[in-house]
Amino acid sequence: MTTHLSKRTKLSKLKKIRKGFYLLICLFSFNACLLNPIVQSILCPNDDPSSPKSLFALWALLSSSNSVVELNHTWAGIHKGDSLQLEAQYYSYGAKTDTTFQWSSSNPSVATVDGNGFVQSIGNGKVIITATSGDGRAKATSDITVYTGYVYTSLNISHYVGHLTMNGNTGNLTANATTYVGNLSDPNGIVTDPAGKYLYTGNFGTGTISQFLINQATGGLTLNTPATVAGGTNPRNLAITPDGKYLYLASQGTQEIRAYAVGADGTLTFLTSYPTNTGYANVLISRNGNFIFYMNSTLTELISYRINYADGSLSQANISPTFPNGTSGHVSTHPSGNFVYVGSEPALTIFSFDSETGNMGFVDSVFHGMGINSTAIHPSGRFYYLIHMNEGIIACYTVDPISGKISYSSSVTGYSTNSMRFMVIDPTGRYAYVAANTGSNMFQFSINQTTGELTSIGPVNPGGAQWNLTFL
Repeated sequence: MTTHLSKRTKLSKLKKIRKGFYLLICLFSFNACLLNPIVQSILCPNDDPSSPKSLFALWALLSSSNSVVELNHTWAGIHKGDSLQLEAQYYSYGAKTDTTFQWSSSNPSVATVDGNGFVQSIGNGKVIITATSGDGRAKATSDITVYTGYVYTSLNISHYVGHLTMNGNTGNLTANATTYVGNLSDPNGIVTDPAGKYLYTGNFGTGTISQFLINQATGGLTLNTPATVAGGTNPRNLAITPDGKYLYLASQGTQEIRAYAVGADGTLTFLTSYPTNTGYANVLISRNGNFIFYMNSTLTELISYRINYADGSLSQANISPTFPNGTSGHVSTHPSGNFVYVGSEPALTIFSFDSETGNMGFVDSVFHGMGINSTAIHPSGRFYYLIHMNEGIIACYTVDPISGKISYSSSVTGYSTNSMRFMVIDPTGRYAYVAANTGSNMFQFSINQTTGELTSIGPVNPGGAQWNLTFL
C-alpha cells in the first residue's frame, strides 16, 4: 500500500508541474502577443501594452472575434426614390442572440437609414449602411447603389450622345432623344459624376471634353457653359473620384493622364498632366477611391497611382508583377476592393490589391487566347465577363470571393466580329448592356443570378453606332 500511495503522490506532483508549465507557456505567449509591435500598434498605439487598459482591449478583441452580425443584403441597387428593408441577425459563439442594433449611413444625401434598418434612397450615388450590435462587439455593412435607370452612350460615328431609360421590370431600354456633341467630335469615353448631375465625353476627334448638365427629372442633356475644355490629343476614357471632386482622362495621343477639378457647377478646370509613355486608353479608380490604375509603357505591368484629395495630384504607389499582354487590355476591380483583374490578350491576370498602400500581388493567370476590348464584374462580385471583340463572344467566369480566382462558366456567341466595345451591368445585377460599333443596335441581356449566364432580351437602337456607355 505504501508503494502505491508514493506513486500516486509522485503522479499528482507531476500533474501539478505540467499544469504549471502549461500555464507559464500560456502566460509567455500572452505576454509575447502583447509585446508584438503589430499587436501593440493595433490595440494600443499610444498606451503601455502592459497596462490593464491594453489587457482589456485584447480581451475585447478575442471576445468580439466570436461575435458576428449578418444582414439580409450585403449589397443592393435601389431605384432613386425607392426603399429597402435591411434586417440584421446577431450571433455570439455560433448562437443567435437577441440584441438591438445601431444603424448608420455613410452618406445621408444618397440614402438614409432609421433605427429599424429601413433604408430610404435620396439621390444618385453609392452609400454604405452599417449595422452595429448593441454591445458594440460586431458590425456588418451593406453596399448600396442608388440609380435612376438611365443609360448614356457615345455615338462616335454620328457625333451624338444617346440617352436611354431602363424598364425595371423587363430590363429593356427605351431610346430617348440624342444630343449633339459637335462637328467631327468623335466622342469615345463617357462618364457621369456620382451624384448624377453632370456628364462628360472624351472627344477623340477634336481633342476636347464636352460638358453636359443632366436634367434631374427626365435625364435629358444640355451643354454646359463652356461646352468644352481642352483634352489633349485623342482623349479616350474618363473616370471621376467617388466624391465627384476630380476627373481623370486617358489622353491617347499625348500619352498622358490629365487631371481636372470638377467645379460646383460641373465645369472642369485643368490641373496638370502625368506622362505615361503609352497610348493606353483605360483609366480606372479603385473601389475606395484612393488610387488610379494605368498600364506601363510596355503594357505588361499595371501601375497604381495614389490620389491626393487635397489637390487632385497623383503619385506612383506600386507596380504590379509582369504579365503577358499583346493588346491594350482592360482593367476592372472586385466589389470588395481586394482584387484587380487585367483582361488582356492572350490571358487575363488577377492581382491581390492592398487598398491602403496600392500594392499588388500575383494571384493567377487564366489563358483564353482571344481578343479583348472590355471587361465587367457583377455587383455581387460573383461573376466576371470578358468582351472578346474580335470573335464576337462574351465569356462569363465565376469568381471565388475569397481567393479572387475565376473559372470559366459560359459564353454567348454569334455576334458581329470587331463590333462589341464596352459592357455595363445595372446596380441590381439583373441586366447587362453592350455597346456595338457596327450597325445601330445595342445588345441587351438578362443575367442568371445563380450562374451569371447571359440571355439575350433583344437589341435596342439608341440612335447610331456606339463606342462606350455608362449607367446612372
